[in-house]
Amino acid sequence: MKRVLSFFICIVMLTGLYSAAVSCDTPANMLKIGVAEEPDSLSPLITYERSSFEIFMLIYDSLITFDENMQPVPSLAESWEVNQDSLQWTFKLRRDVKWSDGESFTSKDVKFTFELMKNSGLGLYTDLVKDIDVIETPDDYTVVFKTEKPKANMLQNITPILPEHIWKTIEEDQYEVFDNQNPIGTGAFILKEWKKNEYISFVSNKEYFKGAPKVDGLIYIIYANRDTMAQSIKLGEIDAALGLYKSNTKTIENDKSITAFNFSENGFTELAFNCRADGTSKGNPLILDKRIRQAIEYSIDKQKIIDMVYDGEGEYGTTLIPVSQKKFHYNPDATEFRGYSPDKAKKLLESADYKDRDGDGIREDAKGKKLSFRLLLRSENTMEVKAGQMIKGYLKDAGIETELETLDDGALNDRIFSSADYDMFIWGWGGDVDPGTLLRVLTTNQIDNLNDAFYSNPEYDRLVEEQASNMNFEERVTMLYDAQRILYEDLPYMILFYEKERQLIRNDRIQGIRPTVNGAVFYADTPYNYLQASIIGAEDAAKTEEKEGKGGEPNLIVYFSVAVVVVFIAITLIKKKKKSKEEW
Repeated sequence: MKRVLSFFICIVMLTGLYSAAVSCDTPANMLKIGVAEEPDSLSPLITYERSSFEIFMLIYDSLITFDENMQPVPSLAESWEVNQDSLQWTFKLRRDVKWSDGESFTSKDVKFTFELMKNSGLGLYTDLVKDIDVIETPDDYTVVFKTEKPKANMLQNITPILPEHIWKTIEEDQYEVFDNQNPIGTGAFILKEWKKNEYISFVSNKEYFKGAPKVDGLIYIIYANRDTMAQSIKLGEIDAALGLYKSNTKTIENDKSITAFNFSENGFTELAFNCRADGTSKGNPLILDKRIRQAIEYSIDKQKIIDMVYDGEGEYGTTLIPVSQKKFHYNPDATEFRGYSPDKAKKLLESADYKDRDGDGIREDAKGKKLSFRLLLRSENTMEVKAGQMIKGYLKDAGIETELETLDDGALNDRIFSSADYDMFIWGWGGDVDPGTLLRVLTTNQIDNLNDAFYSNPEYDRLVEEQASNMNFEERVTMLYDAQRILYEDLPYMILFYEKERQLIRNDRIQGIRPTVNGAVFYADTPYNYLQASIIGAEDAAKTEEKEGKGGEPNLIVYFSVAVVVVFIAITLIKKKKKSKEEW
């Protein structure tokens, strides 16, 4: 019996020592951020998720970036000028930039990237480069862009510059499958590991041309459950928690060690309609009648959905450009606005001759075809599913039948683009600093690409095209308003709400950050806070680690001492343990 007990004690000692050693392997100066979103790809050519674009901003650089006030500031370009007719832009590049594999950055990389984006036609960056006709590189540190028309968003161009020496080896027919798992960039962080559904880790680029980040690394910890993320920041397991809702934070909102930043996102959640009119759609053709779409909007109490499903965390949706883009958001006047009004919905349907002709509670057209529509919902988003259930109830009262289907994002994407096999769906978009990016989604030339409603209106196309080349700010804003007005009337998207978000920061762990002018700290269209954030006490902790012989490696003296006592057990019991996401 004594032998068994002694054996057990030795195991406990060794296990405790090993756990301490692994914990010491976690750098003290690591920024740990909880997120609810995972990238869909690390290739700028094929990604559409917001989390991927945040990562591109960390591992790559663009010609310009934005400060905390969302004003353009130098990045890879140290200066720029535009000629008198606004048809030629000249960017002078920095000479001290290296790719993370040690190769030198030059103007050839810029030319290669812009031509790749433009010629491939892939990804969301295409719109930022499509109006550039000629790219010249008179020397290694000068790039000249020539256009046929002025380019109003040239200084909102956040296209990540890619290394020519890496990407030129990718065959054109591989662009849509190349996943770029080991990206080489010039950015402030270098990707270390992406373990899907768990975490994405980075080390700081100590040679970064703007100066290394104040942290040694960064890890995004991916949470499938936002309540779990909220508990993690309460317990101090993470330093920041992003994408939370009010319902997730009720139990910790009075914690003085946590600062909450609440803001309206540059994005929206929409009820999209199948507007494909070329005969190839598998949807109910009645949805092509905008009077039905308008009646649907009158039928839905958006504010009640916001309050009941999203705990009030959203602003009432109207037009395409979000309210966070105050200068560009168009607010419908009283004659245009379609608020919740079941009576107006019914009157509009009656006047369009959609009536319940057989007494079953569902309206039909004159030929007897029912107003029965399929609403597709994302299974990953329980709130959207709940919103869909409420919408079904509202539409039933108007005499419209709704069949709900839930499916994952990939399946939904297939149903939309492979055969337009839907009538309605709920999803969302996020914008960037340039308002034209969101407007471009619903242009005709984006059908079968970004235009998931298959909407087409020549006048809308014209306005979106012309605003992009209007260098007069006031005139451009008028065009943006007119374009939004057309969409509000035609209603390919019914904007349900503009999303609000809460970001929680441990103020006893992070210092040096400040919210941007839009209210966000991270996911703010700028790398500003990633470069400014530092961990309180990290320097002292690092000195302690070094003094105690820890510094990322277990203390060999301690190991040796224990080994003298339990060496025969250590030989048979010690097994290498894979690091978990919290131990990186």
